[in-house]
Amino acid sequence: MLEWVALKIGELALRLKASLITLRGIRDFIDDYPIDEILLKAIKGEEGVYPFGELASYGAAMLGAPINRRGYPRFLTIDDLILVPPAFTPRRLEKMAELLREPVFTDVNLEDDVGGLKSSMPLVVASMGSTDIASRYSIAIAKAAAKEGIPFGIGENVHTVRGYDRRLTRGHPSFKERVMAYLTNMDKYGGVFIQQNVEDAYDEHWNKVYSDKDLEPYIDEGRVAFEIKIGQGAKPGLGGVIKMRREDAVKVREKYHFLEDPLKTDRKTVERYSAPGTYTADILRGMIRLMRTSYPRVKIWVKVGPFRDVLDVIKVAYEEGANAVIIDGKEGGTGMAPSIAMKELGYPTIVGLIKIREARLMGIDDRMSLMIAGRLFNGAHIAKSRALGASAVYAGRPFVVAAMVKGEAGVRNLIRATRVETQMIVSALGKYNIRDVSQEDVASLNKDLATALGIPYVYSREF
Repeated sequence: MLEWVALKIGELALRLKASLITLRGIRDFIDDYPIDEILLKAIKGEEGVYPFGELASYGAAMLGAPINRRGYPRFLTIDDLILVPPAFTPRRLEKMAELLREPVFTDVNLEDDVGGLKSSMPLVVASMGSTDIASRYSIAIAKAAAKEGIPFGIGENVHTVRGYDRRLTRGHPSFKERVMAYLTNMDKYGGVFIQQNVEDAYDEHWNKVYSDKDLEPYIDEGRVAFEIKIGQGAKPGLGGVIKMRREDAVKVREKYHFLEDPLKTDRKTVERYSAPGTYTADILRGMIRLMRTSYPRVKIWVKVGPFRDVLDVIKVAYEEGANAVIIDGKEGGTGMAPSIAMKELGYPTIVGLIKIREARLMGIDDRMSLMIAGRLFNGAHIAKSRALGASAVYAGRPFVVAAMVKGEAGVRNLIRATRVETQMIVSALGKYNIRDVSQEDVASLNKDLATALGIPYVYSREF
């Protein structure tokens, strides 16, 4: 929480400076001119590309596009949809006959297959990478997710920056510490999915995982997936970026692009960039085929950002037998992202749901899971996403926030509360299995959104 307070103090200081300039008459009548953004760039230079400048260097910021902040466009979200329960509930009658009593919300079954992994509910922990904040709380989140039976992801650069089976940076767990914290706490449900980016590939990350004797039993059980990362929500088309201590950056300077050479700067920290990766339909098709041949015992997931050709990605993945595709809306992201990217690149999460709905209508069936990510954090979001064809919600920030407050127990509490919310919502819809939630259960408060999704507009006579 201290980091969050520091961020707010930093923001407040910039706004106070902007207020002083206003008093001097520089802003005059241009009330919406982004003086604070320009001040940040003037003070911090290249670091001002990021919304919190130097404060973000230690991973204190959990980013993703704001939806109401001044200077950012206001766009529609999943909260512009509502759930519409019926009075007549024949499925409740069926459940009553099965149970020989009136059903209650705890009778709702949320279990499902998510990307080939069995999950206790349609929720997974997103594959967060090597950023300080994700790394710092990764063990607590891993243990909690395993014990609550939801899949858990490990993102890019963890192996290369933090180490595979020994720690390369002070105070941060290695890749293997993360993965074993999850796998050794699993029971009936769950599984782990593991990203590899360009730099991880230099270290043959997936090859090491696949041949690791400690992981082999879990691979044999079908509890491991490999996740291809084509993009992410907060900065689609751009690679990952974090600030690193100079002494840590020196160790990986040959594998990454740095804003300044770690050997030549006097700064305590330097910015490290990873490559976004290059894809075409043929490259993705070939990559999935190669993975199926080289790693036949793991599931294959594909994570894609809010790209205009996302339906083409889904089509290729489906034809090649991938187990899951995740669409990350522009609100998604836990790492550093440039302000301009959050403003201008990609589309919001709700459009990702439109794309999922279109994919289902064009014949992408349940043999491949379609997941949605980006500012989704409660049971209603899960139910709405399921109603529109998504298999599960893919989330990161809620788990980090919960871990910051109360460690492993906080994450378990969050998952349990979200489970109860989801069960209550599904029960209110007169259904007792998450698989039965459908288009009939959702409507829109916005006319254009209703048209785009093919669902009722609540203020129309036809509703």
